[in-house]
Amino acid sequence: MYRIILFLLLSVGLFASSSMHEDHGKHDQATEVKEKKKAPNPYRGYVSKIPSKREAKAVYRCGCEDRPWKQDASKPKACPYCGPAMPKCGTLVKLLPKRGGKYSIQDYDLPNKVCPVSKEPIENKKHFLEHEGQKIFFCCKKCKRKFPKKPEKYLKKLPLKPERFGFSMPQAQVREDSKPTHEIKEQSYEHHHGPGGHSHDDI
Repeated sequence: MYRIILFLLLSVGLFASSSMHEDHGKHDQATEVKEKKKAPNPYRGYVSKIPSKREAKAVYRCGCEDRPWKQDASKPKACPYCGPAMPKCGTLVKLLPKRGGKYSIQDYDLPNKVCPVSKEPIENKKHFLEHEGQKIFFCCKKCKRKFPKKPEKYLKKLPLKPERFGFSMPQAQVREDSKPTHEIKEQSYEHHHGPGGHSHDDI
């Protein structure tokens, strides 16, 4: 009788431990997905001022549905989820080469943040090659060896530079980290002290 009770207690304990481990694993996965979603978007704020006639595919993300969509980069942005009621909905996520399109090395947004062979994020800048005067980074030695065999094929997996296709970021939205350090310091000084003056805190 005691053996049966002991066996049941052990079974319940093992089941609870296993369940907790699975829940912990699911929590880790959910956290990882959430962190990926929070990754900064380097193209946020870019708008198409003068649409380029060159072929490219724009990827936008709907601000209401939090879902991406693809469309011809030369056409006005049109969110398929919100429709004409919200013409400004959607932020540029990236600009991709279109099948059959011709591009130069200057058209690609380099240095690249993802491997052109595996599409994996570049964790360090240890593996790279010089291609037409530009550095191309890779995630590993294997991908680095593959690239020279079919460079055009692999380059087309990388995003294009928005500025080369009629996109630009309004001056008011230029990020602080893109401004020269001395300019930021001068603005900060004037904000607190006024142009050429000082605050009462300094007295």
